Amino acid sequence: MSLALALPDMRRLGWEIPVLLALLLLIVGLPALHQLDLGLAGLFHDSATNAWLMPRDGGLAHALLYTGARRLLGIGGGIAVLLLTVTAWRQGWTERHSRAAVALLVLGLTPLIANALKQMTGVSCPSQDILLGGDRLGVTIWERFYGLAPFEPQLRCWPAGHAAGGFGLFGLVLLMGRRRWLAYAPGMLAGWTMGLYQMARGQHYLSHTLASMLIGLLITAIACRLYQWQLERAYGHSTHNAKPGRP
Repeated sequence: MSLALALPDMRRLGWEIPVLLALLLLIVGLPALHQLDLGLAGLFHDSATNAWLMPRDGGLAHALLYTGARRLLGIGGGIAVLLLTVTAWRQGWTERHSRAAVALLVLGLTPLIANALKQMTGVSCPSQDILLGGDRLGVTIWERFYGLAPFEPQLRCWPAGHAAGGFGLFGLVLLMGRRRWLAYAPGMLAGWTMGLYQMARGQHYLSHTLASMLIGLLITAIACRLYQWQLERAYGHSTHNAKPGRP
């Protein structure tokens, strides 16, 4: 079977990719969302003591939900790559190995793209905003989108890079047969647990985590579509009804 990349038929793009792109653009370009962000961030911030619900560093929560979560995802991904390599070498490369490889690609690409965007967008964290006890006027993604604020390379808070590691588990959908929607549960659980912890530390707003979730879903949707196109190219259009992990 050849799974060499070919130019996909854009007429069969599907509904999920345009919808996810539209939702992501809505988060980027809608100023009103920042008022919701500020309101929710205020629930985690004590203005009297200028303290956040969770300390910035140290403690059991930081060890489990920050350092531990990152290491667990990294070590788990490394073990999965090793197992994939060993089983493919022993059994020969099969479609099952292809699905696992694409799932691992989603796991790696989601935080990689999110962290690359953080370096490029120049958006501040809640804890940096003077409205939440910080020492400067906050910079939002919509202000950067409309060119209302200059780029400052030291501001690196959009989207939520830490939570993106958890949302990378959306790639598990490629490994599922029936009830594929269940495969999104680990990514949702991990991503939002890690994301809410960062929000409680003043490191991200809700919209930052929502953006990372949509980026993860978008990468997964594209991966599923590309994989389906390659199957159809390799086997013919008889595989059209076998839709691997469409979001």
